Amino acid sequence: YMPETMQFSKSSNYDDNVTLASAAGALPAVGGIASMITSGLQNDAVRLALNKAGYTFNPNQQLIFNGIEFREFQLSFTFTPYSKQEAQTVQKIIKAFRTAAAPTVNSGAAGMFFIPPSTFNVKFLFNNAENTKISKVAESVIESIDVNYAPNGMWSTYDNGAPVQTNLTLQFKEIALVDRTAIQEGKF
Repeated sequence: YMPETMQFSKSSNYDDNVTLASAAGALPAVGGIASMITSGLQNDAVRLALNKAGYTFNPNQQLIFNGIEFREFQLSFTFTPYSKQEAQTVQKIIKAFRTAAAPTVNSGAAGMFFIPPSTFNVKFLFNNAENTKISKVAESVIESIDVNYAPNGMWSTYDNGAPVQTNLTLQFKEIALVDRTAIQEGKF
């Protein structure tokens, strides 16, 4: 069963606060000059005079790559059980994910420590084989679980109390950083 929503997010970190003046200020040989220029350009009178002459300071900003984030993905399922047995299966599926995403309290240490939740190896299948048209996923953890027992905006149940429809949204995060080489080699 494939989810109705399969959304992947990959982020990189960049610092856009680096300027030529701040970088030069860190160099001992030019630090004094850069400091003088920077303090002069922070003076409103100097900036006004430059502006009147048709100039403004070019901070020569640079974008510096800092690193990558762990990739996140979201899977969303809508369950519409048509029998008591299907409704029980939906309850079991939701309970299984909630259980696997929860830590265990280590009772041997007076409850002061958690044993981390389960990790997941998610694979997308097509005709009983891994679907090579979808990005592979590294080992992951569930960051959040959202269960909506009234996804159509109206609470409705069968005669035994089981919801007519349930939406389950799972937010995952990979526990390994995926770099260019791993993507090129088809690992992820």
